[in-house]
Amino acid sequence: MIAKWQSVLRVTIGGFLFSPAILSAEGLSPRAESAVTEGLGTYLTNSLLMGVLISLAIAMGIRLMTRRGIRMIPEKGQACIESVVEGLEGILEPIVGRDLYRQIFPLLLGYFVFIVIQNLSGLLPGVGSIWLNVRDQSWEIFRPMNADLNATLALALIANVAWLYYCIKCVGFRGLYEHNFGNKADKREVSSFVYQFLFIIFFGVGLVESLSILFRIVSLSFRLFGNIFGGENLLHNMYAMSEFLTSGGLQGTDFYQMLASVSTWGAQAINGLARVLGYFLPLPFYFLECLVGVVQAFVFTLLVAVYIGLICKHDEEGTAQVA
Repeated sequence: MIAKWQSVLRVTIGGFLFSPAILSAEGLSPRAESAVTEGLGTYLTNSLLMGVLISLAIAMGIRLMTRRGIRMIPEKGQACIESVVEGLEGILEPIVGRDLYRQIFPLLLGYFVFIVIQNLSGLLPGVGSIWLNVRDQSWEIFRPMNADLNATLALALIANVAWLYYCIKCVGFRGLYEHNFGNKADKREVSSFVYQFLFIIFFGVGLVESLSILFRIVSLSFRLFGNIFGGENLLHNMYAMSEFLTSGGLQGTDFYQMLASVSTWGAQAINGLARVLGYFLPLPFYFLECLVGVVQAFVFTLLVAVYIGLICKHDEEGTAQVA
């Protein structure tokens, strides 16, 4: 199998320069590609490979941070974990209620930590810059997991299954049915005819609500995928532009020729400045992607909490009625 490969792995220094295969006009493919070319490994996509590696890194990292157990005076690792836990608790507990939050805390915390680290994994050196060339075809070996729609769809499906589980546990099948299709009118305030007619209205509203629940899978998955995939495309384009500027590509443009016709020295100075700035061009977009990665992880987690809290939180004191 190895003998059939006509090219070898291309590794760029620090992940800051791309191979020429990236500099095509097609941009980054929206579909994840196989990490290898033959055998059962074809089912191992570059996004799945990255997801597995980052998941193992998360498990090992948390284990190392808490290797000495929980202490009254927390060390750096324990303090970092506690700050994340307390921050999420202060935001999400009022949404789902105090009692229910203790039950769904592992789900919400797991979603936030897992998604934010997977989102930021696209900024690691080598991700998107290590390419494999086989038979004149090139593809990246490492791709952020959430830049693949299959991964975000799986996260959304798990979230909706968890929503259904906690709703049934809190209010039961009858409560779930009444929440969607039940008559919300007060029988003492309306006539019997109007009350009976409202059954038809609320049943129609329940159908619309059921449809919106199904579309949560689409909205959750496409929102996360679109932002992360768009960020990957943005970084690819900025790196391509950076290589164009640092290699002196500005000299071959009509803009440079126009400047040279006015002042040769001025055109050379601007080209030299562009070559220097080209090295720093992707840097602002790194900070932008850091912000987008954290925000999207928080939005995903917040929406899951809101969906559960809409049905499971009923009383005025902010605690869920758990069956």
